[in-house]
Amino acid sequence: MADITTEREFLARRLREWTLLRSITMGEPWGPEEVTTGSDWFQRKAVETLPSPAVLTLLAEAGRTRRVRADASRRLRQGHHSD
Repeated sequence: MADITTEREFLARRLREWTLLRSITMGEPWGPEEVTTGSDWFQRKAVETLPSPAVLTLLAEAGRTRRVRADASRRLRQGHHSD
């Protein structure tokens, strides 16, 4: 798998982002910079799927797009999360 992904930047990035989503979901360590430098796709998916108030707060404040920031803020207000 490593041989295939090293030649395909998009595939490698998406795989890293899926792995980060899984890590956060499983309660494994993650860094704020990993979340804030993630692609627009990653940030939208994180807002849609992750229950972590820490991630949602981070994205509400520092998400890449207005949409991500607004959606993260909305989820925080609605309280549909747990940590």
